[in-house]
Amino acid sequence: MEDMAAAPQRHSMDTEEMPAYKLKRRRRILDAALSALSDQDYEQIRISEVAQRAGVAQGTLYRYFVSKDHLYAVVLQDWLANISADQIAPASSAAKDRIRARVHAVIGAFERQPRFFKLLMLLYSSNDVEVDPIRTAIAGNAQRLLARDMDVLGTPTTQDTAIMLWSIISSQLVNAAYHDGSYAEIYRIADVYIDMLPESGRPG
Repeated sequence: MEDMAAAPQRHSMDTEEMPAYKLKRRRRILDAALSALSDQDYEQIRISEVAQRAGVAQGTLYRYFVSKDHLYAVVLQDWLANISADQIAPASSAAKDRIRARVHAVIGAFERQPRFFKLLMLLYSSNDVEVDPIRTAIAGNAQRLLARDMDVLGTPTTQDTAIMLWSIISSQLVNAAYHDGSYAEIYRIADVYIDMLPESGRPG
């Protein structure tokens, strides 16, 4: 109740209009929120705790992020954007090797931080208007990166193939996060799908 009562009018700052000191403060808030999620489940985190970790007043935090869901949607978007960039195979690698490296990096990140995948699932049910475009961007970016790697295979259906692969991975991650499924099985299923991609880029 404390966090809900403290929320101000719903508007968020455009980062393009922020001076440097505000961008640094925003980054401190995001880093504090990320740290809190590494320590405890999303449902247990209070905005007041994040504000304290960031060294800002709770009202100040709400000037940057209009809700807890909004804050953590941005946290998740940043985290996903930075997943294991150094693990992606170099451009000179075979297309399937690049796809496999990217997929393994994503699976491995969620294996190390299962709370982050649970957060992703929770955000899919959020009614926050600030979350919706971020949620759409997260899914679109994952599919777009896969499709870009698949483009090298020369298929006219790379987007559909990428969507199918991402859907398979997501469903298996749900099983691992909520039903004690095996991450080894996720890697195996993803590898089988990737191995089935012929040079046309379509599953055989």
